[in-house]
Amino acid sequence: MSYITTVSGIHFYPLDPNPKDIDIEDIAHALSLICRANGHFKYFYSVAQHCIACAVEAAERGFSLEVILGCLLHDASEAYLCDVTRPVKKHIPQYLQAEEKLQGVIWKRFIGRELTEDEQQQIFEIDDNILSQEFHLLMPEDLNEDYRKLKSACACDYQDPQEVKERFIQLARILQHEMTMRESERILRTKVNADRLQSLISELEAYYTSDEWKRDFADDEAGLLPKNLPRGVLSEDGIYNLLEEYKEVSE
Repeated sequence: MSYITTVSGIHFYPLDPNPKDIDIEDIAHALSLICRANGHFKYFYSVAQHCIACAVEAAERGFSLEVILGCLLHDASEAYLCDVTRPVKKHIPQYLQAEEKLQGVIWKRFIGRELTEDEQQQIFEIDDNILSQEFHLLMPEDLNEDYRKLKSACACDYQDPQEVKERFIQLARILQHEMTMRESERILRTKVNADRLQSLISELEAYYTSDEWKRDFADDEAGLLPKNLPRGVLSEDGIYNLLEEYKEVSE
């Protein structure tokens, strides 16, 4: 059998990934149930928690929206390939090739383009800094002192996997809609690619009128979202004003 079956019932081919088969809920579910450090931390600490911590750190450093979302998804390939410890992984070139290919497809699926070398370097640096913090708090020895470079408070505490899954999905949703909003604003300014703009506006309108937006907005008002998370899409007037502007130019 050359495919795996995901929790949502999708037959996914890890070595020949179809972007349409990559589902954020499958990713969040799997990563929330996979323990970091091959299970050798003091207690269960999931890959999803690690990815969320990386995204929060990217936001604290003022990195681009693409890098923040890239951080959230930087280990998403593990949802389909699982992981191999670093000392072993470097000796398995075929695995490394499969991982790189799949990770690139995942980033492009959710970010809309391939990440630049500089963007990937920012992600990898944060990944290593968060790993240093995880060792500092969850292992019997320090890896190094790179955890001192962190600008965010990564406590590495135990969290319920279901709650982590929901937070992962929420962050991905907000960041993707933020990207959609910014692209819509750019197209409105340049007045090109009207068909693309119509599709983007439809996505934003569907989100703005959904229960998901109401929950995201309420959580933001309650201070439950990272303080430096890009959140223009959650402002009370942000999407509304954009939709009204679109209607004016479309008439």
